[in-house]
Amino acid sequence: MAVKKLSELIDFAKAKEKKRIVVAYGQDKTTILAVKEAVDLGFAKSTLVGDQDVIKEVCKKNNIDPSLFRIVNEPDEYKSGRKAVSLINEGEGDVLMKGLISTDKYLRCILNKVDGLMIPKATLTHVTLAEIPTYNKLLIFSDAAFIPAPDVQQKIAITNYVIDTAHKIGVEKPKVALISFTEKSNPKVQSAIDAAIIAKMGDRGQIKNALIDGPLAVDVAIDPGSVKTKGIKSNVEGYADCLVFPNLETGNAFFKTLTKFAKAEVATYVVGTKVPTILPSRGDSEKSKLYSIAFACLMAQ
Repeated sequence: MAVKKLSELIDFAKAKEKKRIVVAYGQDKTTILAVKEAVDLGFAKSTLVGDQDVIKEVCKKNNIDPSLFRIVNEPDEYKSGRKAVSLINEGEGDVLMKGLISTDKYLRCILNKVDGLMIPKATLTHVTLAEIPTYNKLLIFSDAAFIPAPDVQQKIAITNYVIDTAHKIGVEKPKVALISFTEKSNPKVQSAIDAAIIAKMGDRGQIKNALIDGPLAVDVAIDPGSVKTKGIKSNVEGYADCLVFPNLETGNAFFKTLTKFAKAEVATYVVGTKVPTILPSRGDSEKSKLYSIAFACLMAQ
């Protein structure tokens, strides 16, 4: 049965074995509250790496028992990120999460060629799961954070990532739309060329267990009325489970439009690493961080 609301991620995560979250520089209030909630709900254990005095002070101010967490004292921001990654590599965690550490330092720790978390030759990308008040199911999309202009090989990897994500939330044969500004094939437009190649790979069974179409504009990807009006034949039919964006500008603008204008709730995680990695935005709410934790725990092996 497919997950239909982000809150259901928690129930799915609770049905699995508890996952161990390691938080890099985990000493800010919002992160600690979200992690506490995950621990209280019974689907996670947590290690907070950071300044233990600051962590304990945040816990005291918010009536949290610090013994709920394993605390690893590392007051230095960058070193806390390195230590968190080291704990994952030593088998002491199943999910990595960004706390107060800056994004650039966090990514430097993950991308370190000697002792980081990258899977060799993998495409590192960001997957979002959105609950949109005006859409009838959860929508998975990528990439809204990492790759400025993905080439066709990276788009193939992203397509496989969103399909795998859909399978893990119970969508047996997800409908995947490869986005361009139009649904018409155009040999002068790279996004249309790439989309047509990947869609044909789906037709030929080179990408399995999904219905894939492109190029598609966003309206015909998610609105069956637009499909009917334009007279388009598409196996996605305006009911996309997944969107693959042609570039970072498009994906990021879509993400921010959903959260700011459409008041969507989101959960996100990073793929291409040895374990699911959570990269929350500074503006993410405690609820959004909790959903991202549940999402990553569900994706973890």
